[in-house]
Amino acid sequence: MKPIRQMTAACLALSLAFAIWAPPAAAHTGFESSDPADGSVTSGPVDAITLVFTGDAEPTGDGFQLLDPDGTVREPTEASTADGRTWVLLFDPPISGGSVGVRWMVKAPDAHPIDGAFSFSTPATPVPPFEEPRAVDAAPDTTLSANGPLDQDAAASVAPQLDEPSAGTEQEAASVDSESVPPAAAPVEQVLALEEFLDAGDDVSAAPGRVGAAGRFITLLGTLVGIGGLVFAATAMRGRRRDVRYVLFWVRRAGLAVVAGALIEFIAQVATEDVGNWSALWSPSAVGGVIASTFGIATGLRIVGGIALVSGARLDTIAASEIRDPVVAVRQLVRTGSAGADTGAGFWEIDTGQDGMPQPNEDPLVRPGDQAWRAGHDSAGAGLGALAILAAHLFDGHTVTKGNRLLTGAVDIIHVAGSAIWAGGVLMLAAVLWHRHREGRELRARQLAMRFSVVATAALVAVGLAGVVLAIIVLDSPSELWSTDWGRILIAKTTFVGIAAVAGGYNHKVLIPALDAAPDDADLSRRLRNVITGEAVALVAVAVATALLMGAAS
Repeated sequence: MKPIRQMTAACLALSLAFAIWAPPAAAHTGFESSDPADGSVTSGPVDAITLVFTGDAEPTGDGFQLLDPDGTVREPTEASTADGRTWVLLFDPPISGGSVGVRWMVKAPDAHPIDGAFSFSTPATPVPPFEEPRAVDAAPDTTLSANGPLDQDAAASVAPQLDEPSAGTEQEAASVDSESVPPAAAPVEQVLALEEFLDAGDDVSAAPGRVGAAGRFITLLGTLVGIGGLVFAATAMRGRRRDVRYVLFWVRRAGLAVVAGALIEFIAQVATEDVGNWSALWSPSAVGGVIASTFGIATGLRIVGGIALVSGARLDTIAASEIRDPVVAVRQLVRTGSAGADTGAGFWEIDTGQDGMPQPNEDPLVRPGDQAWRAGHDSAGAGLGALAILAAHLFDGHTVTKGNRLLTGAVDIIHVAGSAIWAGGVLMLAAVLWHRHREGRELRARQLAMRFSVVATAALVAVGLAGVVLAIIVLDSPSELWSTDWGRILIAKTTFVGIAAVAGGYNHKVLIPALDAAPDDADLSRRLRNVITGEAVALVAVAVATALLMGAAS
């Protein structure tokens, strides 16, 4: 156990030092524009294509590719950039003769790859101008046939055919004189090849992208349950020893989920950077490149943190009456409202000692024999593991590529920590209530919900403030809320957060006071359990949206 704590502490120290000394990150990387633009028609052959990104971009996978009008895939003769954002692609010989497709794949500073494609049209290859044949003298003595001279009448019949071009020839000339061939005139086979080329990038990155999104979801869910479960066990959980054991059981499983999710996302990252080639996992250079990136640092922190959660969340309980109660202490410290104003029956009326200070062990709903988790020296590794998992957000995710890495990362950590305490606590609260229900025991939902509401309120304030700051940092304008994938997913995530918050508010304002007035009402306890379960489901949806958000472009 001691070596794991030492390794976790060392990883935290190194990651913090790296984050402090790392230069400010560039703006979030997304595709901004191109020249020629998507769908445009150029006035002549093209020997240079310019791609502009909103942040630093480095070619990865297939990099930059072009499909010329002949159906040949070409790579640029030269690809260069002066600032990491504007890339100039040179082609020799120039491109002309019809529809052209361009496909690109780059990675942002946080190592997440993004790709896209567009097309434009170039004029047809120039053809020498049409020249009418000279008129032939129709004199009888110079007009010959295969059998000798023609008479004047026969020569006259030949002359008009030589002097005037046919209707078909005039149409040919008009066709040649046209300035360009519209894209619609391209052969069907070419159009199909162009569509296949433009869609190929999506096909290549689709499978690794889905695997990576699944890995992010597993990691995030493990983060929520692991960190939230730790805080729930240390603050809100009061009951039998088996209840504490049950919560820590899920904390350890959450640590395994963090490790598994991080490894899955790492595998997907390696495959994505090698154009969806899963065999790249056996390439030391491909694996080493990802390990050396900031994404690799984040993965390492998550793996170390997950292992520390598994090994450090040890069961060590003490009588609840003998340990300082942090929930009661916080409640008395902030003095939210008057005593008993929001829950009735003077639940939080606590006696004071001789010095006038509250006695933080006196929770009136704690029963004799109730146990509390003692997060002592033996469990310090779990706390360090939670910190390591949070520190990974200094190196991964689109939010850390916007603005100053340390500042934005710190806000992101506050947001994730608050989300974990709230969402993970709700999940643990629902799990404990269902665990007691399955065992046929009294739910005691009133006590757990009232204690957790103090912790959840503080967490919700942190989540709300940090979330607003992050949205301001990431979004350049309000219109990006509906014009970008990041903004649209953020709206969906906020909707699920609102549903969960409404459920929590209903519990706090309606069901808990009702239970306070009728503590033995089993129907009210069941309703509270069901609403908490619905809140937990909404928060799982929030985790799904967050996993998608981390892979979306703004």
